[in-house]
Order: sequence, then C-alpha cells, then structure tokens
Amino acid sequence: MNSLEQGLLAKAGHDNGWEVVGSSDEIKVILASSVHPGQAIITMNSGLSEKYQLELTENIEKSELRRDLPPEIFKADGSIRVWDESVLGLVLRRAAELLISLPEQPLADFQNELENALSNNPEIKGTEKERLVKQRIGQDVFRRALLRYWKGCCAVSTISLPELLRASHIKPWAECANDSERLNVYNGFLLSANLDALFDTGLISFDNTGKIIISKTIPESEYKIIGINKDTRLRWIDEKHLSFLDWHREKVFGGKE
Repeated sequence: MNSLEQGLLAKAGHDNGWEVVGSSDEIKVILASSVHPGQAIITMNSGLSEKYQLELTENIEKSELRRDLPPEIFKADGSIRVWDESVLGLVLRRAAELLISLPEQPLADFQNELENALSNNPEIKGTEKERLVKQRIGQDVFRRALLRYWKGCCAVSTISLPELLRASHIKPWAECANDSERLNVYNGFLLSANLDALFDTGLISFDNTGKIIISKTIPESEYKIIGINKDTRLRWIDEKHLSFLDWHREKVFGGKE
C-alpha cells in the first residue's frame, strides 16, 4: 500500500466519522475517532477484485450494519470486503453512526454533558433547575442518537428536513425506570411531526413487523389528510424495539383501539 492509497483511505475515514489515523503502513491503515470508541483496520487484498478488507474492533451487530448496504460485501466467513473507497466510505459511515447511537454511547454522552453542566453551575444541584437541565440534555442526546441511527430520515417516510423531525420516545421519559432506558436508541423512533403527534397520543402504534396500527377513532376519510394509510410501516424494525412497543401498545395505544 503506497502513500497515495494510504491517503485515500485516510480521506474515506475522515469524511465518514473516522477522523483519526492511528497508524498506516504498506499492509494496513488503522482509523479511529475522538467521538466513538471503535477502530477500523483496513487491509489491501492485492490482486483481488475486492480491493479492501475491513475489520471493526467494536462488536456491531451485522443485522444493523447491513441495512441499505450492498449485501455481497458481507462474506460467509464474517469478513467485510469492498471493491473501492466509495463503498468503503458507506460502510465506515454506517459503522460510525451505530457506534455513536447504540445504547451505551448516548448514556456516556449524557453523563459527560450533565457532569460538565453541573460543574459549571454547582448552585443548581438538588434543585428543580437541575432536573430541567438533566431532561434538556437527555432529550438533546436522545435526538442526536436517533438522527444517526435512522440516517437523518423519518423512521417511516423519507422526510429528512430536521425541523420536521421529532425524537419520539416509545416509552415516555417520565415512565422509564432509569437513564439507560430513557436514552436507549431502541426506545424511540425519529418521526415527522404529524406521525409523532399521532404516536405520542396513542392514535397509532406499530406491530412487531413494523406495520402501523391505527386507532378506530380516526375516520378512514382522514387517513390521507394526516399522512397515513393501512400499509404504512417503519422502514425497519429491530427485535430490541419490541419490548418497548409492547409497552406502547398496552399503555398508550390500548385505550384508543
């Protein structure tokens, strides 16, 4: 691997959430980041059509990493092999999004930001203002995590205008047992404002396949007006969403069937 190739890999990393080059030589380039814990080790497959092989040091579920990526890059032996820097960039970006958004990282971000806020304002400890600051920071962290996890688009539609997107808890903040549950990316959907209002008030929910469930209190004549239909569904759903959806269907949607 010559210096030009090393530079192309460093740029692919820098543009896609891996801004630190840990080391590079004729065999491999190691990428890292200051905002997530992972490393990406890229080696060159000399003479093969699949030019690069990628290894991630942090365990990311393949089902999450595969979403919207070319399936042929994920090999039966568990390796990831890509044919050029542009495809490599897609994989690196998705890996970075997941490392930043999946459950452990938002909680760590929240704790760090809250600690900084309290150290700068020690007089608010134990007051109502501390509770409000904690909730504001938590909501901000949760929204950022959902934006990354859902790739900046509504979990149902392709709406990507940030001003129209809401970080919608499945199990509300006040009902959660702890901060880990409140900030869990699987306890939420990134929804357009109309869908967020419907979901939050229990006029809609989703089944375990991601298909919409619509309250009988909404006349079918209004479905189109409010942007839903009987075939509306989540763009994807993970099994870790299901326990939260069970709660939502029973506690929020249940009274409005």
